Amino acid sequence: MAKLKLRDSDLCWRCHRSKGTLLHMLYDCYLTQNLWKTIIGFVNKVLGTKFVQNPALCTLGIGVREEGLTVQQTLWCRLALSTGCRIMHVKNCHI
Repeated sequence: MAKLKLRDSDLCWRCHRSKGTLLHMLYDCYLTQNLWKTIIGFVNKVLGTKFVQNPALCTLGIGVREEGLTVQQTLWCRLALSTGCRIMHVKNCHI
């Protein structure tokens, strides 16, 4: 956004400490970690899975199919993860 002159600074608008790359904004920022921990914990509890929180799973859904889930469970899990990404993208405040 800073390169497009939409923001004055290239720092993360949540923590104002690190460069606001897409990966940082969606996953790495310490202010987003609690939400991902909650989402992964909820998915594991509901589906009986043992997903480990990582950026590939949280931001892209990579690894969901390897858990041996049904088609409906896989779709629900991806919906939960994509909802987390949408919250990170839209919410311009501390989570």
